[in-house]
Amino acid sequence: MRLIELLPVLCLLLHPLTATFADEAYHVDFHHVLLGAPQPRATFLHRPSATSKASLLYTLSNRSVLGAVNPRDGLVVWRQQLGKGNGLLKPVFGDNIIVSAINRTVQAWDAVEGRLVWDWTSHEEIKALEVSQSDGGGRGVYILTQEARSGASVQKLSEHSGALIWEFHDESENIPHGLSISAQGLYFVASHSAILQGSKIKVITLNPLDGVSLGVMSLSTDADLSGDDSTLTLESTSLSSLVVWSDRTSNSLGVNVLGTNKIHIARLPSEKDEPIETLQISTSATEEGAVDLLVHCKIRTSHSTSHLVQLYRLDTVSESLKMVYHLPKVQGPAAVSIAIYEGNTYLIRTTRRDVTLFSSTSARHLGQWLLRPKGHSPSTNAYDIPFTVSEVVVKGNSSYAVRSAVLLSTGDWEMIQNGEDLWFRPESLSGVVAAAWATADGHQSLAKELETESHSGIAVAYLHRIKRHTRGSKKLLQWVRGLPDRIAHSLLGIEYRPQTMVYQRDSFGFHKILILATDSGGVFALDAGSNGKILWRTQVSVLGKGKLCEIERIEVSIDVALIRVVGGRELQVRVTDGTVLDDRLSSAEADLKTTITVPNMSGSALTVKVKADGAVMVPQRRHSRLDTTIVTQDDDMTIRGWTLSTSEPILAWAFLAQPNERIVSVIARPLNDPVASIGKALGDRDVLYKFLSPNLLVITSVKVHTSSASFYILDSISGRVLHTLTHPAVDVTQPIASVFSENWFAYAVFSNLTKGAMTEAGTKGYQVVISELYESMVANDRGPMDSASNSSYLHPGAVDAGAHDDCPHIVSQTYLVPAAVSFMTVTSTAQGITPRSLLCVVPTLNSVFAIPRAITDPRRPTGRDATSIEAEEGLFRHEAALEFDPKWALNHMREIQDVQRVITSPSLLESTSLVFAFGNLDLFGTRIAPIGGFDTLGKGFNKIQLVGTVVALAIGTGVLAPLVSLGNASCSASALSLYLH
Repeated sequence: MRLIELLPVLCLLLHPLTATFADEAYHVDFHHVLLGAPQPRATFLHRPSATSKASLLYTLSNRSVLGAVNPRDGLVVWRQQLGKGNGLLKPVFGDNIIVSAINRTVQAWDAVEGRLVWDWTSHEEIKALEVSQSDGGGRGVYILTQEARSGASVQKLSEHSGALIWEFHDESENIPHGLSISAQGLYFVASHSAILQGSKIKVITLNPLDGVSLGVMSLSTDADLSGDDSTLTLESTSLSSLVVWSDRTSNSLGVNVLGTNKIHIARLPSEKDEPIETLQISTSATEEGAVDLLVHCKIRTSHSTSHLVQLYRLDTVSESLKMVYHLPKVQGPAAVSIAIYEGNTYLIRTTRRDVTLFSSTSARHLGQWLLRPKGHSPSTNAYDIPFTVSEVVVKGNSSYAVRSAVLLSTGDWEMIQNGEDLWFRPESLSGVVAAAWATADGHQSLAKELETESHSGIAVAYLHRIKRHTRGSKKLLQWVRGLPDRIAHSLLGIEYRPQTMVYQRDSFGFHKILILATDSGGVFALDAGSNGKILWRTQVSVLGKGKLCEIERIEVSIDVALIRVVGGRELQVRVTDGTVLDDRLSSAEADLKTTITVPNMSGSALTVKVKADGAVMVPQRRHSRLDTTIVTQDDDMTIRGWTLSTSEPILAWAFLAQPNERIVSVIARPLNDPVASIGKALGDRDVLYKFLSPNLLVITSVKVHTSSASFYILDSISGRVLHTLTHPAVDVTQPIASVFSENWFAYAVFSNLTKGAMTEAGTKGYQVVISELYESMVANDRGPMDSASNSSYLHPGAVDAGAHDDCPHIVSQTYLVPAAVSFMTVTSTAQGITPRSLLCVVPTLNSVFAIPRAITDPRRPTGRDATSIEAEEGLFRHEAALEFDPKWALNHMREIQDVQRVITSPSLLESTSLVFAFGNLDLFGTRIAPIGGFDTLGKGFNKIQLVGTVVALAIGTGVLAPLVSLGNASCSASALSLYLH
């Protein structure tokens, strides 16, 4: 058997090399498993089972992710991604389940494993959720739904199966607020505006067994409960249910025990110059049959923020409310929580400085712990504390263990136990909408400083050089101190972690900086080579509640990152430390869509403005010539090409969508897309020349009424459409991903062909189409591009308008894949020598796959085996079905949820590309060697043995050298004596 016939088998053996090596998994990559910012009313500590001695931390985040976190180490035990919207979460004691409600769906989950137990869907949106903990017929899950026109409904579901037990309808036009259940009954609370002033609270008492109304009661109040600044809270304990209300204009707090007529009034510490901004209410039952009511007031002035805590006790027997004590006012951020241990109620107050424990009987603190300086993340101490969740364990008579999960205003989450940080979860990293790679290149910085010195005077340049050498000497000392650790890491494999948070480069280019921007306005920098460590953070702008920051993209130039926001706003930060260099948030124009940085002929950059209608604005005062073309897209589905010259921008061409056609995306080749060879060598040593042009665009459009998708290859210089592909029967509601690199492009669609329309060329299912562009279908022929040295570009006037001689020859192939592909990109290396891998995001599998380029080669023979010449080239028989090999999954056993985009960057090694996946939730980074690390040594290489061998050879050489010299001298003397005789 000839060796050439084994090449297809060798190609298949190369497949595992596309993924990260097994010994590098979980070492060269990092994964931020995120949940999102926890919601205060949907976060609690709960024992997952009756036999469990430890609690888990459950939360339903603002990203609609339900998860359980281990309080000891902060690791996610399990998580489930629910639908979009604000959700509710309640535990069911004794049944090992927790119940969530979001939009119209109620779901019960196993508290230990996160497995779905049952679900139930309502016809209307769910307003409130309550779970009865009492035994008997009243036990169950109660939900409140608000009907579309008017009225509300209360349903009772079985906590075991989710079956509907009964339903109650309220036809009134009252505003439903919530449900509350206690040992006395089930209460439905609503409100409506009074005739004169204030509001009336309507309480309907329901029988938990059959849902029959037992009575209706109205409570009058002077507070206006219809505004956004009002507070109406329902609190349930094992003894009774309370309704508490207030508004910002009132100096009092109304309290009512549901089922009674009496209204208790509690005075709030509100003054004219110190209005109450927020009000938090918490309750707990005591062993004496009373209810403790905790009132936490946040008071904000123009200069500072303060917090005041009042504790009231409501005696349900005598129906009296009295203040037990109030804590002194504290300045700065603070949060207060309640914890119950063996029937006793404890108060835990957390500030920036300390954690203080109080009992429910005295204002004298039981324990106080100063917070240690936080080293897990920079600039964390400067934020507010919206809420905490705590638990207390009493050890002996005067020893306490207090553990508090603290939510910061940034969305981050941390656990503090007796003043010490146990863990920190950077939940503010969720919702990344833009990302870019950056490198703090010392060589570029040095060149910039040398250029500054060359343009300065002698004295200024000399002082600048002295300062530069002084900074370099500090770095040298730091490098010398870390030298033993680096040697130990290189020889013994001991992990080396620098003590500082400062970014440090490496010899292989793995420690690149990732600049991220979130929809909440946060900007972060991560070290890709240090497990995604956060280097710094900053804020683009202060956003209002519920608003999202529309960040368009991030551009990086040397050591400066430019964050562009929709509307023309921009922010410049230094990539190494996050210093804000320029903030132009206030200079946004009303009709400005975005700005583009265009290099001019002199080497500097020029900012070009793009309006919402696609028009281009160039600054009037400029002293250099622009020689470029800008492509813009407006809202009416028109793509325009603008030529920039010494005069005003000239409209060169326009691409108009057809009637009833909608443009989905416009992509071009990546900025870093080097080409190592302009041709492809065939098995018989002939060459197919690639159609290479940096000016090509791939335009994707869909027609909803015909369910078709079209793909146009367009020359952005001339505006000519070089090729068109149309797919009928495409599900246009699903994402259509596409990518363009070198001389090939790929896209993924869902073909929805009917059974009668299916052929060999078209089949129903998810499809990935690969197309390659060549200058000619004949080998060794470049056609009209023969005069070009390394590009397939022709001037628009070189060929007649009706001629097609310069159109590329396209070879396409279709593959059926088992799941939808939502995003595509390719790996990137410095020289382009390493074959590229196609990276695909598959949301249903929560994975990112790296498909080898040899697998998706469209020139693979169809319906036959490869010939000997094709086999020598590396081609093998085409199979229509392309299964996702688990070895291609870059994330291995991890599940990366809600990833939307992937970006790549070359390292200093030609074999390796850096990969980073981001989206609405998780972050994942790794590095990939598509054909193996041919320029690196693996972990199996024994460096100690190599060094020992070299040392042994050196010692042996040193010992044997004198003996050899002595032997040579003896031989020379013997030869001389023989010669003389």
